Amino acid sequence: MAVGYDRHKAATGFCMFNIHNIMEEQVESRVNQLYDHVKGQKASWLECDCENCRKDTICYVLNRIPPRYILSGRGVTHASTVLNDSQLLADIDRLAYEGMKMVNSLQRPYHKSATANSSGQESASNIPMFVFPTFIGNVYDGSSFEPLANASVILKEGKIPAEMMDASWPNPCSTYDATKGGYSFWVAPEVAEEVKVNKEFSFTLEVSAEGYVPVTYSFEVPLTSEVNNRNELNSTSSLKIKDLFLFRSDIKNELE
Repeated sequence: MAVGYDRHKAATGFCMFNIHNIMEEQVESRVNQLYDHVKGQKASWLECDCENCRKDTICYVLNRIPPRYILSGRGVTHASTVLNDSQLLADIDRLAYEGMKMVNSLQRPYHKSATANSSGQESASNIPMFVFPTFIGNVYDGSSFEPLANASVILKEGKIPAEMMDASWPNPCSTYDATKGGYSFWVAPEVAEEVKVNKEFSFTLEVSAEGYVPVTYSFEVPLTSEVNNRNELNSTSSLKIKDLFLFRSDIKNELE
């Protein structure tokens, strides 16, 4: 008796695909290429191209471009079209260079602080703190409602820029075509007197772009102090800021 060929079993049992973000390989490959190129050019600003600096740069780029997930062979075929998008590739290069320069300008104190923090991590975990979610939002052109690239976004607590969790979260940050006008911040925790203390924090966003009227937006964040400090990013702990619209300086804002 002939043994039948179970195509479904073969597909699910032997050719199983996992959900995967194809931008990871694309960005990792391109960042490494650019590091090698800049190193070969002996650029004066390149202080270090170690594995940690390269990984910091890769994370910097991946946090600022939309993921592209695939599961099947058809997804791989579709991905090839996405990866040939000239605008996306240009945005990756621009973000990579920006990340490289940022990481290199801060890498020495950042590496030192990382070492110091790792040695004192256990004792610090017992300190009550106010732990902030990540702040995410988008900037749009007020007339076309299209995402606005090349905008500068500053997050202030009081009158000064808010301190970020680490060097990979710049403040101010910029918006790009690849992020569809998106921006994000992760504010460093603040020490509390004790646990379960309720406090409201006031923040202000200042958004500007060449040729546009600047916008300021204020918001409050209520928090309760805790000792279970989160030192790793939790994508489920985020606060979506309302969409912000900038109008060109030569166009009257009809909403006023």
